[in-house]
Amino acid sequence: DYANRVPVIQGAKYDVSIAPTKDDQDSWYMHLTIKTITKGDEGDYYCHAENNFGNDTQPVSVRIRNIPSINNVTQCCIEQNVSSSCQDACSFFLDIDAVIDKPECINDFHKLMKCAADGSDHRSCCAHNGVERLCLDWCRGEPLYTPDSKVCLLSHTKRIMSCFREGRDRLPGPPVNVRIEKLDSTSVVVRWDPPQKNPHTVEMYRVFWRQYGVRIPPLKNDSRATSLRITGLKEGVTYECVVKAGNTRGTSVLTDPVKFVMDDKYTVILPATSNDHSQGLMIVGVMLMLVVVVAMVTAAVWLVRTKVLLGRKSSGGVAFENPSYLREVNMDHIQISHSDVPPVVQNGIGNSTTSHAGWKHEPLHVPSQTEVAPSLYEELKLGQDGAGFKRLKP
Repeated sequence: DYANRVPVIQGAKYDVSIAPTKDDQDSWYMHLTIKTITKGDEGDYYCHAENNFGNDTQPVSVRIRNIPSINNVTQCCIEQNVSSSCQDACSFFLDIDAVIDKPECINDFHKLMKCAADGSDHRSCCAHNGVERLCLDWCRGEPLYTPDSKVCLLSHTKRIMSCFREGRDRLPGPPVNVRIEKLDSTSVVVRWDPPQKNPHTVEMYRVFWRQYGVRIPPLKNDSRATSLRITGLKEGVTYECVVKAGNTRGTSVLTDPVKFVMDDKYTVILPATSNDHSQGLMIVGVMLMLVVVVAMVTAAVWLVRTKVLLGRKSSGGVAFENPSYLREVNMDHIQISHSDVPPVVQNGIGNSTTSHAGWKHEPLHVPSQTEVAPSLYEELKLGQDGAGFKRLKP
């Protein structure tokens, strides 16, 4: 061969077959089957034919494409405790039309949206398609803490689902197995593994970290690799870190936070459920306060009954039945301080949430409403804030 092309040899790796066409007895089909294809089999293959009247060669290009992982919507619906009457939507790809007219499924819609989003943040597409700001959390699988959720259901469900379908094979899922490795007393390396969903679409990773419980914007940096070095940390301070994957079309949702404490000898990794632990401590505190109140009431009853048994109460005494006395230990007047709990912000708007993954509602994605309301799509377009990302505002 003048082009030094290597012929394909019939054997265990390659199978070549020739068969006549059905419509023309003078035409033939040639089939080449490559068994157990690998990256090394990529390239151009040439089909060559010749007879007494001439010859011809046609090239065929073979490229290996990574198949995106399949989202098991049914399993997700089971894990999210979607009611049985609403699981008609949990098909291979979530079929929202099957339940959109069922009033009993309204309370399950945020669960269905979480499964349909499949770990990706579709808010850029949603904003471009005219989805209102108050509905954008559905576009990343988060619940809506607003009385306007029915408006989102009626007005924007179709648009949101369209973005889910559009980004299904284009957006990556969140990175997995995030871990911390200590370098010295002020530095660590954050490592993670590529996402299970569409890992081939990742162009950049973004890492956020902050001092736990402090009301300041998190620090961030980008990395094309699956690790990032963080310096300037303080000894004895608790930090938390999250990671997301992205490309020019959008990003994944954030990973669960990993908490760690810098020590002079080692880095202590705290469980990601420390938020739940702090909530548990708050509950314990409330219960202790209730016990104290009950003890005070019991002591008051005992004192009054003791005075009654010892004799008639004096004219200056206070009867237990006196409502003004009971009012001193009325539970309605006991206030529980939440000053130590950091505020939870959702899309730049302060909303209360019971989610333990507070990062998902911190201002890591969309700026405050006063900054962006006139041009929401502009902040989600391509920008200078990180190569390979849509303009990710924390």
